[in-house]
Amino acid sequence: MDIISKFSETGISSINLRTLAAFVPILEERKAEIEKIERKTFVYDDKRRTRNELDVYYPLSSALTKNGKTPILFFVYGGGFSSGARQLPEPFSMGYRALGSFYAQRGFITIIADYRLVPEVKFPAGSEDIRDAVNWVFTNVDIIAIPSIPAPDVDAMFVMGHSAGDMHTKVLTLYPPVSSTILPRLKGVIWCSGGWIFDLGKRFPIEVFVQQYYESQKEREPRALWNDLSDEQIKNLPDILLVRAEREPDSLLASWEEMLPDIEKRLGEAPQAIIGKGHNHISANWALCSGEGEEWGEEVTKWMKARLN
Repeated sequence: MDIISKFSETGISSINLRTLAAFVPILEERKAEIEKIERKTFVYDDKRRTRNELDVYYPLSSALTKNGKTPILFFVYGGGFSSGARQLPEPFSMGYRALGSFYAQRGFITIIADYRLVPEVKFPAGSEDIRDAVNWVFTNVDIIAIPSIPAPDVDAMFVMGHSAGDMHTKVLTLYPPVSSTILPRLKGVIWCSGGWIFDLGKRFPIEVFVQQYYESQKEREPRALWNDLSDEQIKNLPDILLVRAEREPDSLLASWEEMLPDIEKRLGEAPQAIIGKGHNHISANWALCSGEGEEWGEEVTKWMKARLN
């Protein structure tokens, strides 16, 4: 974290590779401990040949639900809608491996799925892929189960998305054509470091890949989807936790400030929020299992465990 604190820039393109490079040697030193967590890969959509797999990370000891089973965390990575993978190439392969292991070490079966990207797909196909992966888990719980821990509890699932993955998670939460089959079974959703509105004025033009995915249609932005829900639909949403890094890009900080009152107005109370102290947009996820800057992940774990009983 000492290296990260020296980065004066917060723009994603400026800090992305430098942040990854800072954590590569730290995670490599901890590789043996990280890889004690078993990982298995499954195909969740056999109608496609690519970007149709998910990885499951298994805890050594489960955080038991009220049913005596193992809770599930489904993580959706980012990448600006045009990049990203559940298993990154070397030398960055330990990134999501470490994230999956971090939450598995805290008792959650942790799942990370690939999904299709721009320019292959447009809204809402990426979110539909995540929905399909979640539904695959619901219907194939016996396939992913292992004998050494209690069975996965598909009625105790959380979904957390980061950056573009956060945007997919918001669609998964707020857009009924995508959300209807999974919302009743989710314990909570964690929206982490993603946008809320597209038009933030001339200071923050809409990014090209965001335009390509959403086709610049304002009615598809998370705020519009939120406002389109009825009061009854809002009432029936799973619990929502908001997370961001302390040193996000200015555009995401501006979007965050728009989101907080929007949510409070309809929920009738301020949303719960966690700020990753000292982190930039990239470093929070990569700090997990590094021994540095993991506090925000512990807070997320505490929030999830409070909803298991």
